[in-house]
Formats: sequence, structure tokens, C-alpha cells
Amino acid sequence: MNSQDRQARIIAAALFVSLFFVWGGGYNTSPVFLGALLKAFGWSHSKVSWMPSAIILAVGITGPLAGWLLDRLEARIVMGVGAALAGASFIAASRATSFTELLIANLTLGVGLGASAWLPASVVIANWFGERRGTALGLATAGMESGGMAMAFMTGHIISQSGWRAAYFALSIPALLLVLPLIAIVVRTRPAGAAKQKAREPGQALPGYEVREAIRTRVFWMLAGAQLTWGLSAGAVIHIVAYLTGIGYTMSFATTVFAILAGLAALGKPAMGMLGDRIGGKNALGIALLLIAVSHILILGAGHGWVIMPYLLVAGASIATPSSLVPLVLAEAVGLARFGTLYGLMQVFATSGLFGGPLIAGQLYDLTHSYATGFEIAALIAVAGAVAAFLCIASQPFRVAAIAEPQAIDSAYA
Repeated sequence: MNSQDRQARIIAAALFVSLFFVWGGGYNTSPVFLGALLKAFGWSHSKVSWMPSAIILAVGITGPLAGWLLDRLEARIVMGVGAALAGASFIAASRATSFTELLIANLTLGVGLGASAWLPASVVIANWFGERRGTALGLATAGMESGGMAMAFMTGHIISQSGWRAAYFALSIPALLLVLPLIAIVVRTRPAGAAKQKAREPGQALPGYEVREAIRTRVFWMLAGAQLTWGLSAGAVIHIVAYLTGIGYTMSFATTVFAILAGLAALGKPAMGMLGDRIGGKNALGIALLLIAVSHILILGAGHGWVIMPYLLVAGASIATPSSLVPLVLAEAVGLARFGTLYGLMQVFATSGLFGGPLIAGQLYDLTHSYATGFEIAALIAVAGAVAAFLCIASQPFRVAAIAEPQAIDSAYA
């Protein structure tokens, strides 16, 4: 192992830790807070759904800007500012006394996550890893779900003992005291020998399409469709704790189910990433979306306790994997020259879906007094996303700029 490989692994480990505490605590604890806020304020399901949706909305708005900055600035600067903002947002949420104040805190948290978590981590990993990129993306971004599992247990315990305000404040501590210094010391955007692209000046150091050429390819828009439908479908899982308590399970049991789901999703990501390295990212993505559809059908039978185990296995293997498979497909299809900017644009579709999914499921519950319709629709949407994923076949853009090694980019789709 040479020094660059060693540094790449250290950076990947640092990103895992960052995602563990910032995304795992900031977004993946949303189902636990959702149940606590319903109880504390008596809001409707559709109203309280605005909290996780506000986070995702802000992540989506921040994504393109963060991606553009990552093509021009060091990742430790962009991610460091985001981590500091996320930590401050946890503190603000702990002091909120109204719906508006809590909504603003969650919007600010989403901006911090957009700059410090999912997107920048994927960009950094894509730059540092060539072969086995899918595996590396799966392992590093598994921090999101690993953190979700641990933080869900911690948050649920703190809420039961000291209330939801104390839980929000507790989440700020690792973000500010651990993640922020770790990012500043360890994380670098790309290896020292890989030159950055200058704005408006196609370079030859990194192979890939320019933004204008990339968005004219079919694979870009098929992948965007897969991202949107994944977000809409997976967003329904935000209601899993409320759904399980609504059909008779205790809050403790429902929180445990969600935490186990997050833990299994952390294992599912690297497993599906390795599968993507073997059969192609788009094929692994299509399989993951089909499994998500199956999981939504399974959860409808959760009234029978034995159904929960196969649900956890199927959902754990698939529900979060598109967040690691999509950057793999995108890097294979359009290269790395403008990967940050293009993935920032791509993330808009995923976060639009993740924004709308919880709201749609919450609204359907308020109309029907049941989550069944929401999960059924989510299953159909996931099937549509699988079709889009399988159709992610690269086509030649109208004009190609700054392609140093076109065969390397398109080989997976020949």
C-alpha cells in the first residue's frame, strides 16, 4: 500500500465518522423526533412532517452550490463551515418554542448538512478512489445509517429521560467538538497530484464532460428520474415509528425497529456497492429500487409480528443504497472533471423526492387515517425508479469537452 492509498483510507474513515454524527444525528433521527413532537405539541401528522422535509429541502437547495464550491475550494473549508452550522442548528432547535422557530432551525440544519455530509463526502470519495469506487462509497457513506442507528437509540433514551430539547442539544456536542476538528485536520478534496479545474476553462488533468455536455446525455436524466423516485419512495420511511405505534406497538419497540433498520442499511450500502462494482452501478441501483418496493409491501403486514424481520432484511439491504450507488453511476457515465457540480445538480432530484415523500405520506394519513395507501403508492414509485435506473445507458453528448480518457468513462456502458 502506497502513501496515497493510505491517505485515501484515512480520509474515508474520517468521512465515515463525520457522517455518523452529523447526518446520522441530524436527519436519520427524524422519525424519533417526529413521534416526540407529535406528543409534545399535538400537531397533525402533515404538519410535523415539515420538520424532516425542511431539512431535506435545505439540503437540496444547498447541494448545487456546495458541489460548485467543491470543484473550486478545498473540501475541508466547505465541510467545516457546514459542520459548524449543523452544530449551531442543533442548539437552536433545543431552544425553540414554536413551530416557526423549530422549522427555521431545521432549515438551517439542512444547509449545514448539504455542505458537510452526503454530497461532499461522495465527491471526495469519488476523487480518491478509482477501482472499487462503489465499495468505498458504500463503506464511507454507511456512516449515515450507522450513526442513525446509534443516534436513534441515544436520542430515544434522552427523550424518555430528559425530553426532546435535551436530545437536540446532545447532538450538537459531537458535531462541534469532534467532527469539525476532524474535517479540518484530515479531509482533502483530491490527491495532491490531481489538479483542480478552473472555472470556464476545460482542463486535461481530470477526465470527464463539462456540465453543458453532461446534461445533454440520456443517462443524466434517467439517473435524475431514479433519484427523484427513490426520494419519494424512501421518504415514507420517516413515518415508520409513528406507523408502528399507531398499530399497537410501544414507542420503545418502534424506535428499536427503526434503529435496527438503520444498522442493517449501514451493512446494505457496502454490500450493494460491491455488487455495483461487479455488475455495474445502474444494475445494482435498479435492483435496490425493486427491493425498496418489496419492503413497502411487507411493512403493510407488520400487524403480524413475524413480518417485521423479513421487512428489516429487505429494507436494510436497499433503502439507503441509492445514495452510494448514484455517485458511482454518475462518475462512470460523465467522469470527474465537473463531478462536484453535476452531483450537486443530481442531488436536487433526490432531495426533492425526500422532501415530498414524508409530506405526501403524512397528508394521505390525515385523509385516510391509515398509512396503507402511502406505502402502496411508495412501492409503485420505487418500481418506476427501477425502470429508470435500468435505462441509464450512456449516449454520446452533442459535443464533448475536456475528455482526457473517454474510453475509461464509457467502458461500463459500452
